[in-house]
Amino acid sequence: MAVALGSPPDDFRNEKGEVVGWEIDILRAACEALGIAFEPRPTTFDTLIPGLQAKRFDAAIGQMGVTVVREKVVDMIGTLTGNELFAALAENPIKVESLDDLCGITVATTRGSREMVFAEEHNPKCVAAGKKPINALAFADGNGAADALMSRRADLFWLGSTAVSYFVAQSKGRAKVVGHYTDTSYIGVAMPKGSDMATPLQAAIQHLITNGTYGKIVAKWGLADAAVKEAPLNPTNALK
Repeated sequence: MAVALGSPPDDFRNEKGEVVGWEIDILRAACEALGIAFEPRPTTFDTLIPGLQAKRFDAAIGQMGVTVVREKVVDMIGTLTGNELFAALAENPIKVESLDDLCGITVATTRGSREMVFAEEHNPKCVAAGKKPINALAFADGNGAADALMSRRADLFWLGSTAVSYFVAQSKGRAKVVGHYTDTSYIGVAMPKGSDMATPLQAAIQHLITNGTYGKIVAKWGLADAAVKEAPLNPTNALK
């Protein structure tokens, strides 16, 4: 199991050096239900899909949004809901209502993320409007991106809602959420396309939802509001 380490509450190392997080708890419980070993292999987000395509990993997690583009090359099971949020320092009056508001702004996110793609795709629109392009700084993980905001190397921290919400809650008032981008969609676990593991793993996660184990896990990490009632395989309502 490839795990893109980042910032809590997703997948990260605790003070003991252990790999923990809500996705870790769910996948460990699902593997136990299937009677198979759960062996997390820490890596970076940008290696997840290439590693799955090369069959180096059986599965991968890392606060990965379920999208139509990704479903073309890997199989995905939705395990939580979320969207992208923007955080700024508390004293910054900036508000983000659309990507147009990012033109000329320095944002911090992670390598291989949807946020980097969104920024790159929007930059021609910034230039066409006579504005400077979005200056997107890509870091290996969410901690690096959050640090860039706190050290004022970036105006905004832009990542998935679980990571950004947790970061703001732990900032003791030093940071705030200033906007969101994309509709709510699934976050999930990915496997090589056509993997024999997809259907059994989906059934195991659904079993955790049904017996209440899933609910206890997401509540433990403060994510009850983002819980799913079913774990869809390659959902048709994934984001484009």
